[in-house]
Amino acid sequence: MPLFPDQSKEIEALCRAMSITRMTDYGMKRQKALLAHRQVQEGRPWDLVLEEIAREEELMAEAADDAARARENWHAAAVSLIFAQMAFNADGDRKRDLHRRMTRCFARFAALSKYPATKVEVSDRQGTLFGWYFEPLKGPSGESVIVVGGMSGWSTAYRAMAEALCARGIACFLVDGPGQGESRLEGGVYADADVATGFSRFIDFAMMRSTGQRIGLWGNSYGGLLAALTAVSDNRVLACCINGAPPRTEVPPFRTAQEQLAAMFGCQDPSLLAERVSPLAFDGRRAPLACATLVLEGGADVLVKSGSQKAFLEGNTNPNSGLKIWPDGEHTIYNHPAERNALVADWFGGVLRS
Repeated sequence: MPLFPDQSKEIEALCRAMSITRMTDYGMKRQKALLAHRQVQEGRPWDLVLEEIAREEELMAEAADDAARARENWHAAAVSLIFAQMAFNADGDRKRDLHRRMTRCFARFAALSKYPATKVEVSDRQGTLFGWYFEPLKGPSGESVIVVGGMSGWSTAYRAMAEALCARGIACFLVDGPGQGESRLEGGVYADADVATGFSRFIDFAMMRSTGQRIGLWGNSYGGLLAALTAVSDNRVLACCINGAPPRTEVPPFRTAQEQLAAMFGCQDPSLLAERVSPLAFDGRRAPLACATLVLEGGADVLVKSGSQKAFLEGNTNPNSGLKIWPDGEHTIYNHPAERNALVADWFGGVLRS
């Protein structure tokens, strides 16, 4: 059956936003990602396709004859449901149901994780922020890195980053801050001009969990800006990696991104939204980053203008700071995940232990 023009545009937008490289970066099997794209392009609803793939992975996890295989199937199911709920930008019952199922699958994965993984909850304002704590095999370390996702969050998408850090003896928190993921959908916390305070709650938590922690922040996509703003306002941050971030917040021209930003700030009025987001901008001339700062840039990033991220290094004189460019790198370097994770984890290890 031929697709209507509006259907084709919607499918094109979904496939562009959830590219094969992004899906595999988050941990989806490549053949399943290709299958999802093919079935969606044939006219099947995105959320139903990904939900079906997740259910297949759940059944395989339940039937697995060893823990390692079950662990990977539970994780694959969780990743499929991350992408299933992304079909909906606004918060509704269907999105919440898919997200809750994703969280349950990720919890089953966490129970079998190679590195001990536990869920964490942090009070913030009148709500709750959520995240996951991954611990190195040798137990609590003196270094912790807090990993922040993009505009919508989805902390569970960054398992591979947590494992790269743990492999180097560094503890990791995968977090949903104000307006992101579970902290918004279940915790009722939205972003505002003081969003950095919410991320500092996780620093408080890390310090209480193990005293004397040396803290790093790793922000991806829009989360890179949030990490930078947190590092400027909280001098406990000793290292900050900014991966594919805009230096300021603007209401984007694309409908999908507009809806995601509106959900993050809990504001549907475009003019009011523009007013609310405008304070979230980085200005190195006024308040530079003092900590060690690593900026990652992709030469093929269609969302963040090439060269714009140099703004995060303005006024920074730390000798451990620098810029790493992948000439063919996509947004947040989706297409070089293993190299990216190893480079950043090594950098955090060197800086936090120096």
